[in-house]
Amino acid sequence: MDIMNNKLVLPLIVTNIFAGGCFVEAKPEFNSKAAWAELNTTVKSQYAYIDRANFDVIALIKEFELRALSAKNKKDFADIAQQFVRHFYDPHLNLGPYDENDFSVSPTGSDLWGLYQNEKFIIEDVKAQAAADSAGIRPGAEIITIDSLPVRAAVESVFGKSFEKLNTAQINYGLNVSLGGKRHKTRMLELKINNSTQSFNLAPSYQSINDLNNGPTLSYKKLNDIGYIRFNNALGNMKTVEAFKHALTELVDTKSLIIDLRNTPSGGNTGVAEPILGHFVKTKTPYQQYQVQEENTSYRNAQMQQAYVEPTKPHYNKPIVVLAGRWTGSMGEGMTIGFDAIGAKTVIGSEMADLLGGIKTVQLTHSNTWLEVGFERLFHMNNTYREDFVPHIKVTPADTGINGKDPALLMAQKYIKNNQHTWKF
Repeated sequence: MDIMNNKLVLPLIVTNIFAGGCFVEAKPEFNSKAAWAELNTTVKSQYAYIDRANFDVIALIKEFELRALSAKNKKDFADIAQQFVRHFYDPHLNLGPYDENDFSVSPTGSDLWGLYQNEKFIIEDVKAQAAADSAGIRPGAEIITIDSLPVRAAVESVFGKSFEKLNTAQINYGLNVSLGGKRHKTRMLELKINNSTQSFNLAPSYQSINDLNNGPTLSYKKLNDIGYIRFNNALGNMKTVEAFKHALTELVDTKSLIIDLRNTPSGGNTGVAEPILGHFVKTKTPYQQYQVQEENTSYRNAQMQQAYVEPTKPHYNKPIVVLAGRWTGSMGEGMTIGFDAIGAKTVIGSEMADLLGGIKTVQLTHSNTWLEVGFERLFHMNNTYREDFVPHIKVTPADTGINGKDPALLMAQKYIKNNQHTWKF
């Protein structure tokens, strides 16, 4: 008998397992090294705002490379990668998919804006008609705990890093991510108000913004001889274009117009924004500039390009005033600087949401994740960065005053009353 012909030879790699009467493909082992290399390369080559960071990016990459390589599976890797990208304090730089334990995406999942000042965490603004506003929270309250965590610990959980190792921009970003809470979960806050501590149980931060999906894309009314149009977070909905046209037709006999962009946290697209801006120009007019970051080519070496609006009927030739604030995001920010460029009398409000650039989504195959990344760097027509724009008349808070009233709208009405006698049209 030939022994060699009867030898049992086992395969070196088992790719299938026989179970329950069928072959089941074995899951390949997670390759954390390949997953990190893919994420790292994407951020460095395609993120147009990487040089904006006011910290040592190389050191951050080295730190998180060690963490990422220790990931045992794709879920662990995604959690680590999310902490990594949050260090850039850019609400447009996001990594998913998300689960129920992930934070809400700011500023859409946000109804409070806080700041770290003099070693205290203070509510600076409250989003109008959202859960925190309905609960009676007002600017000036000191934040003591967020979901039972001391605020410093809550901020640390956003980054996976001790509070002392974070810079001021990161602390403020982490604070506001924390205030938004976990996705679709209620939030518990302890606030110090007039030297007494009060507890607030708030609805999930997405609830009020989701409720807008069942209502009109915008609201409008007359304030005596002033027209007022407020967008309801629908700059990505093409129905908004016709709704705005209808509103403008109804307000055509007003002597001036207030455009309220303070409720646009989810941004939108140019297909909606440009026809709206077109109602205020008589000829093809540039409203913003941009440079595109491509793989292996920095946006700094890219040609500066201009985005234009074409005239749209009906044309409104009366003075306009624009309102902006912490929940003016992305395309809302683009429209704000666009209105400023095409001739708005002024912009009133607070600093905006700073959602950086025009974004795209990159699929990361080694980790089964995706990365939203700003690959277009956006500019005002005066050549300044969009994120550096500050309203001409600063009103803080811009959404909800300490007395519960609307400070930016009141300022706009006052501004128009004091200046309309000098306007010619």
